[in-house]
Amino acid sequence: MTEKRFQESYENRISISIPTNDDPTLVICAKCQSKAVVTLHNDEARLTCPICGYNLAKTAEEKTFYWDAENPTDSYFGVNLWLQTDCVGESLWVFNKRHLEYLENFVSVKHRQCNPNNETWTNSSLASRLPKWLKSAKNRTHILKGIEVLKSKYNDA
Repeated sequence: MTEKRFQESYENRISISIPTNDDPTLVICAKCQSKAVVTLHNDEARLTCPICGYNLAKTAEEKTFYWDAENPTDSYFGVNLWLQTDCVGESLWVFNKRHLEYLENFVSVKHRQCNPNNETWTNSSLASRLPKWLKSAKNRTHILKGIEVLKSKYNDA
């Protein structure tokens, strides 16, 4: 029986954080602390809260791809992410469903393969930028439990 392997993709820190209409970034509403969404419509980023009606819009070009592991925020409005939980003394967080699935696929396997492309691409891949604690086999069980917490939070949202 062949063991499941993780094959590194062309996903990177920027691509994983860009919301789509089908897969928005889930954030905490700045007004009521409920789940809100960040989506892109043409050249406009929108933050919308279905609970209180809070709504913000800005040009999609006005984005910041700065990742703060202690205080993860979306790339357009700097609002805290909805999908985050404590895990092995660290903050486990994701932008959206695609990011959640990527991490689950990465963490759940014992064998990970890098694409044999040039060194520049490899260093900019999402897998190469994950923190050591998330890559560590000794944390696998705890991280997968954290991912289950995030999946439950996603499904309840």
